[in-house]
Amino acid sequence: MAQTKENESKGIETGKRSSRIQEKVGKLGNDIDTLAKKTGDEASKLAKNINKEIKSLSEEIKSIDVKDEVKSITGRVEKLVDATGDSAKKLSSEIKTDVKKLVDKIESPISKKK
Repeated sequence: MAQTKENESKGIETGKRSSRIQEKVGKLGNDIDTLAKKTGDEASKLAKNINKEIKSLSEEIKSIDVKDEVKSITGRVEKLVDATGDSAKKLSSEIKTDVKKLVDKIESPISKKK
């Protein structure tokens, strides 16, 4: 009986973590779209916040090595600061796709633990 309750609480905890990650990804997507439209200091500040959030996503799960993905995404976020027009839209779309792939990689082991 105790084992069942322990497994249930782990499932609830895992579900909450997955939900938190999904919320972060939604906010990141919006922020990336906004960054594509910003310039100057506003863009730099927003890029720093986006990169901080992306790094915190990877830190949620210590057991998965996503350093290369995070480095790639954060580097492209920095490029987005200087991009404008269609190239900014294209880059923001690519970044959002990469963030989604990163989340899928993080969430895959979480769902296996359920």
